[in-house]
Amino acid sequence: MNKDSNMVLVTGLARSGTTLLSECLDHHPSIMCIADPMNEFFKGFMRYAYFHVENEKKDVGYPIDHFFFSGSKEVSRFIDETDFNHPIPPYLKEEILARIAIRDGEYCPEIIEPLQYCKATTFDGLFLEILQLLFDAYGQEGTTCFGVKTAWCEQLLKPLARTFPNMKFVNIIRDPRAVIASNYQADGSRFPLFFNIRDWRKSVYYHWKFENEDALMKDRFVGVKYEDIIAEPEKTLRKITDLLGVSYSADMINKGFKKPNSSYQVSEESNGIISGSKDKWKKVLPPDTILQAEIYCGEEMKKLGYSFTQVNPPIDYNSLVNLKDNLFESLSGWCQDIVSDKENYEGLWHQYNIHLESIRLLLLRGNNTQYDKSLVADFFYQYEYFIWLRQQGKDSI
Repeated sequence: MNKDSNMVLVTGLARSGTTLLSECLDHHPSIMCIADPMNEFFKGFMRYAYFHVENEKKDVGYPIDHFFFSGSKEVSRFIDETDFNHPIPPYLKEEILARIAIRDGEYCPEIIEPLQYCKATTFDGLFLEILQLLFDAYGQEGTTCFGVKTAWCEQLLKPLARTFPNMKFVNIIRDPRAVIASNYQADGSRFPLFFNIRDWRKSVYYHWKFENEDALMKDRFVGVKYEDIIAEPEKTLRKITDLLGVSYSADMINKGFKKPNSSYQVSEESNGIISGSKDKWKKVLPPDTILQAEIYCGEEMKKLGYSFTQVNPPIDYNSLVNLKDNLFESLSGWCQDIVSDKENYEGLWHQYNIHLESIRLLLLRGNNTQYDKSLVADFFYQYEYFIWLRQQGKDSI
């Protein structure tokens, strides 16, 4: 395993079908695509970015940020412009390996023991070392493309592309209401709706950017929709095998899937991909939650061809303030830490975020033809993306 090896990385927002897609690829006789072995590796690189740029040691639980009026612009800029050829501070390597063993080892237990012998002192070297461990544990004879699936790391694709010249990338997008519904589980595990919404919009932005605006990713990136995998699995998966330079295999959709995870069945009894959870959000989500997803993700949803439950939803400030978010008590622990406390979450935090979203909506739906580009970039990551969103009609992303 070296930097020039053929590799693939599957990503997208968690609960978007990333595991289903990685399973399909892993079924291919020439592809290894292991789900979730490097979540903590990539989170560790984000903590390194803060340490390198801001001299700040983030807590091990710090999430991968959506950088929408959060985090550090300088850190975000560094990530966009860098690669993985950086030395790992000894304290951070220890954290990363320990976290992989504790958390990602749940998915890949066979690599827990050999992890402690990793000798790499750089991020690129450690990535290759872990990938080799995965192949030793799960790879098969005839594998020509080595890959992993990790959610939430869309912004890290360019640094990876600069580091590994033969790595290819796949991003999956799913209806934001279905993503939220999949996260809408028992109390104590949810996110604030704004987290789901902004992470989803960030994923759509990078999806658009890498397919349309980025020379480095030309012929190295493909984006797919979860709904297309469900409706037309062979056609959709052929887009990916063409990118990877391998022939399509029917094994990708006909072999047994692993344990249930929203859209596929138990291994030996599986008849392939099923669509039972496609519209489950209609029964799971409260009306306020559906409405907020459609309002705040509306322009992106139109571009991607998603339908709406309301044609003309109320979007004045007072109406938005009165829409309910997830209860503070239902949030996961790390989310409660970020929003500070119940009083702040239900008061100033909620009002501040409604204010930000109201400005974003005004920019999107305004009649002006000239805008301050730096202001727009704060709300849309990139001015050209804002212009694309304002153009009428569904688009091929």
